Amino acid sequence: MKAVSVVLWSATVGLALVAFSAAAQADDFMDACLGGTSPGTDMSRICACVSGKVTGANRADVVEALRRSNQAMADTSKPIDPSTLPPNLMRGLQTFVSAQADCM
Repeated sequence: MKAVSVVLWSATVGLALVAFSAAAQADDFMDACLGGTSPGTDMSRICACVSGKVTGANRADVVEALRRSNQAMADTSKPIDPSTLPPNLMRGLQTFVSAQADCM
């Protein structure tokens, strides 16, 4: 009986951690996607759509590429030059742009 309860408790904790991790990743994505947008735009709907399309291993690269793009806009008021990004972040930015086009 005690072994079953330990297994159930472990499974519950594991599921809670997975759910929390997924929510944290979604929040990171939404924060990066919405960064620098003006209020009243349709970006929250577009970002939610893109978030559903950008999954897997390159999601972290997409988030970092968006953060760098937002920072470039904040610093220089000019879009980021993709050639200044490492290859993984270039792919992340390309992934975002492709998914964004599907969501518009």
